Amino acid sequence: MKLRILSLIAVVCAGIFFQPVVSAKSVSTRQERRLINKGNKSYTDRKFVEAASLYQQALAENPESAAARYNLGMAQIRQVANPADSTEKSQKLLGSARQNLSSVAAMAKEKPGLAAKANYNLGNLEFNTKQYEKAIQYYKQALRIDPSDDNARKNLRIAQLQLEKQNQDKNQNQNKDQNKDKDQNKDQNKDQNKDQNKNQDQNQDQNKDQQQPKENNINQQTASRILQAIDNKENQTRGRIQKANKGEKSVAGGSRSKRW
Repeated sequence: MKLRILSLIAVVCAGIFFQPVVSAKSVSTRQERRLINKGNKSYTDRKFVEAASLYQQALAENPESAAARYNLGMAQIRQVANPADSTEKSQKLLGSARQNLSSVAAMAKEKPGLAAKANYNLGNLEFNTKQYEKAIQYYKQALRIDPSDDNARKNLRIAQLQLEKQNQDKNQNQNKDQNKDKDQNKDQNKDQNKDQNKNQDQNQDQNKDQQQPKENNINQQTASRILQAIDNKENQTRGRIQKANKGEKSVAGGSRSKRW
């Protein structure tokens, strides 16, 4: 669809040029008219560089010539095969073409026919570089000057549709970027939660490690009490044994005394 639209506009753009061209002055010089006619022939033969040179010569004869300036702008546009070409030479040509056509586009009162065509072709130029808002304004201006221009009306509608599509694509891309940011935030939150859980586990381990010496101290105290209790029992047992041994000796001595 895009290629068909651009092709349509390029054909219409060329068609506008080939209508009869007259000088801006009511009385033009013979040399000016001759140069414009020669330029038109070169343009028809697709010799756009040569045509532009002839129109420039015509402007040298009459700097106020709307016809020569309009035709020069058109010849400059046709020297650029791709309006989106970003090379310095192409941009310079298109910049000069805009200036020339804009000068004629402002002559709505003096030259309404050429002014309407200039606005229309400025619209085509902006359309081909996807500057749809600017294109719409030029098409509207062309229709204000010449409401009967069906080509301007068709291209206006096409530009409006393309602008709507461009805005929709822009919104979709913004939504994609927002969703992408949300996904990234989710991943970051997951990573943060993992790190927090990891830190909590580490803190728990550290707490266990910090509590461990207390458990060791308690065990040592308990062990000391147990050892003390064992020592006490052993001492008691040893005491009873010693006491018992003393008793046996006394009994034995008494027996012997009785026998005597």
